[in-house]
Amino acid sequence: MNQTVNVNEMSFGQYIEAKRKGLENHPSLRATAMAIGVSPQFYSEVEKDKKGAFKQDRLDALASFLKLNDEESSLFYKKAAASRQRGDYAIPSDLPEYIVERSYVEQALRVAKELDAGEEEWLQFVKEMQKKREVK
Repeated sequence: MNQTVNVNEMSFGQYIEAKRKGLENHPSLRATAMAIGVSPQFYSEVEKDKKGAFKQDRLDALASFLKLNDEESSLFYKKAAASRQRGDYAIPSDLPEYIVERSYVEQALRVAKELDAGEEEWLQFVKEMQKKREVK
């Protein structure tokens, strides 16, 4: 009985296992672990959701190894954050450094928080940024 699981419902471990097995050359767990610089045992424990996601440098290496597109990459980092979640919230691991290195991003987030910016305002902001990316 082969059940298909929606990628949005997959855990981080399930997601990276599916992506690894979906690659054209079907790399082994051992080869994947070696490629990102972790032990096969540790990689296996992450894939089985017995351990939380890897640290940022290993996540970046894994995203590259798995050849994730932008959409897949976004989901990958969200799932990684959820797997390492501490407390009631999680920030995708590819964002904190970006925010800290750019004081204007932190300022924008603080203003949005003070103004209690809602989904509509954020979606408008995202559309504007996407338009700028298309122009480049």
